[in-house]
Amino acid sequence: MKIFENLIIDKTNLKVVKSENCTFVPLQLNNYTDLKLETFGSLSKKRQVEATEIDENGVVNKIKVRNNSSNLLILHDGEIIVGAKQNRTIDKTVILKPKETRNVDVLCVEKGRWSFRNQEFSQHNSKLSPEIRFSKETVTNYNKQNTVWNEIDKMYEENNQYSNTSDFCEFKKEENSKLGLEEIKSKIFNDKYNGILVTNNKIRFIEIFYNSKIYEDQITKSINTLLINNKNENNQQIEIDKYFFRLKDSNWFKEENESSLETAYLSNYQGKGRLIFFNKQILHLIFFFN
Repeated sequence: MKIFENLIIDKTNLKVVKSENCTFVPLQLNNYTDLKLETFGSLSKKRQVEATEIDENGVVNKIKVRNNSSNLLILHDGEIIVGAKQNRTIDKTVILKPKETRNVDVLCVEKGRWSFRNQEFSQHNSKLSPEIRFSKETVTNYNKQNTVWNEIDKMYEENNQYSNTSDFCEFKKEENSKLGLEEIKSKIFNDKYNGILVTNNKIRFIEIFYNSKIYEDQITKSINTLLINNKNENNQQIEIDKYFFRLKDSNWFKEENESSLETAYLSNYQGKGRLIFFNKQILHLIFFFN
């Protein structure tokens, strides 16, 4: 189904922000506020969320998350949490209802450790890079974990760095762009933007969030790895309307689930993507273009 066929994208204040190795186009779509939707970070500050191993033995690709708040909790694909027996990243965006406890699918980003550092996970200030997020979506579920580990090893090798536990979070971030990180952030964040189109010589994607606050929180965590991991010069002219057309023309398939949330996925010649929406409101969209 063509979910975005009638999508209206406000181009009134559309601007293109270019660095040496990335192009950013912040997007203003429907910027919702009526749902009480919290992130792991916002609830962590209030001490209203717990994330632990599922038991004392632990399972690499599952953790237990308890939403102790009265609001919905959204865990975004690529978010990194640290601690417990090894650092992990959220595999697919999920929503937890108020007071819900659930085992959540994760992937390990620290293959050289399997021992308790502490009992609970805490939030980290970065996300898995978009390149690695895309790579894991191009393989079967069975191969996802090895793909993430291989991509992290490659990241260290290409940058002449080393980590005893192959920990994504230990990677030393050296900013390559002459256009400073804070300057880029000042241009792509405001109280209206809630999505972004990003292109470089490695990857092209659109990511949309529920509102501007969540958008800024999540893209802030992603932007470091975007600028660092792509050292190639960004010399391509961006064809914005082409990407908007491809989004509107994309053909999505609904996932079967037992919740009141609707989820859909895309995996074909157009690209890879996943969408979560509720009452016709987008909670999260990631669309990697082929």
